[in-house]
Order: sequence, then structure tokens, then C-alpha cells
Amino acid sequence: MPKTMMLSEVMKQLESQGDEKVRQRYVRDGVGDNVFGVLLGKLRGLAATLGTNHGLGLELWGTGNHDARILACMLLDPAELTEKEARGLLEPLSNANLVDELVSRVLVHAPVAPRLQAKWMDGSKELPRRAGWKLLAGRIARGLEKELDVGATLKRIERELPDAPYRVKEGINFCLVWIGLHLPAYTPEAIAIGERLGRWDPRPIPKGCTSSYAPEWIAAALALRKGEKTEARKAMEASAKAKATRGEGKPASAKKAKAASTRKKPAAKKPSAGARAR
Repeated sequence: MPKTMMLSEVMKQLESQGDEKVRQRYVRDGVGDNVFGVLLGKLRGLAATLGTNHGLGLELWGTGNHDARILACMLLDPAELTEKEARGLLEPLSNANLVDELVSRVLVHAPVAPRLQAKWMDGSKELPRRAGWKLLAGRIARGLEKELDVGATLKRIERELPDAPYRVKEGINFCLVWIGLHLPAYTPEAIAIGERLGRWDPRPIPKGCTSSYAPEWIAAALALRKGEKTEARKAMEASAKAKATRGEGKPASAKKAKAASTRKKPAAKKPSAGARAR
């Protein structure tokens, strides 16, 4: 059975598992100062120990601590979540990543999701609007949108994305890609809309990441399903292999250890005659 822990115990454990370098990175990413910097793998391990615990999840969320809130997303029970609770959790948020965690781990499974989705998509607040589109995408992927007018939704995407705030654009584009991936009858139309909308995201694509440009994202994901690789993926893997061959990217400690192992050990000193006689 999962171990029952008090809020104070969980917070102490989170603090003890914090990493200062990770914490600094999270702060730079805009999560605020109330964060310990716990790696996601450690949070998952702790969540597995605790199991689903809606009450503890709400208490963790109430601390305002970023790590505690990510952990809360792993503990909350979607079936127990009321519409008022869900709005209270999400609407005050200012961090898009935490919005996405709450939507994908909890809200997409909640019975109140359809009402939240409609309210947020039609609203004016930036992050709730993002959440509404992400919620729709997640429900499409799970086959939960049985009555969705997909044609009207695609027209709305093409109409609203160009003038939306940046973080809302990301949510709308995510929904466009998910329609293209999970509703095969609409894949060509989703790609065509993506081509008409163009490359709205000016940021360079980080190494190892897929382009946010919908036609490329859809193509890459479909190729991956078939066990194929896009040209961009092949180039990335070739670059990684070349670096590995040259020894780039290895931790400095590993390089030093290898160098030390290849150095010739000094010959052991012969004991003096007096020492041999003793």
C-alpha cells in the first residue's frame, strides 16, 4: 500500500531532494522563487510511493511551491475535482508549464472538463485560453470528444491563431497538430491550415526537439509511428554520433577518469636491504 505522509513530511523530503542548479534554471524559466529544484524523476518516484491522494494534493498545491504543485498534479484525483476547485487551481497561474502539467495530468481526465474547456476557450484570459485549447487537444487524443464539429473547430483555429497572444498561439497550434495526428480523416486539412498559417513561431528549434510548425510536427510524428525517421531526425542523430566518436559531451569527471586509467602507474619502490632483513 502507498505510504501515508503528512504535508510537512512531504515538504521536508522535497526540500532535501532539491538541486540548486536545477532551482536556478527553474527560476530563470519564470516559476518564481518558491521552488526547491527537484528533478522530475524524483517527483515521480515520490508520487509512486504516495499514490493517489486528493486531499494531500490540494494541500501541496496550496503551498505555492513549484515542486509541490508538480507533485500535486500526480496525486490529485480527477474524479473528485469540482469545477470550482479546478478553476481555483488553474486560473490564478502565471506559469504556462504548470498550466500544461495540470491540464495533461489531471483536468483532461476530469468529468468537469467539457465545461471548463468551453468556458476557457471562450474567455479573454491568456493562460486559461491556452488551457482550454490544450484540454480540447487532450480529449481528442483520448477519443472523448464524440460530438465535436471538427470542421468548425479547424476554421476557428485558422481564424483565432494569428491574432492570439503567444502562449495562446502555442495552445491553438497544439490542438491543430493533435487533430492532424488523432483524426486521420482531417490530417490533410490540418496540414493545409498549418501551411496557410505559416511559421508563426520565430524561435530557433532546440536540438533534439520537433519544429512547432504544424506540417513538420505532424509529418515527424506520423513518421515516428511508422518507425521511420525524418531528414531532420537523421541529421540530429548523425551529429550526436559524431560527437560521441570525438568524445564530446562527456562529463569532465569521466574524461579525467579515462585519462588517469591510461596513464602508466609508477613502478613500486624496492624495499631497502634493511627493510628486507626485518
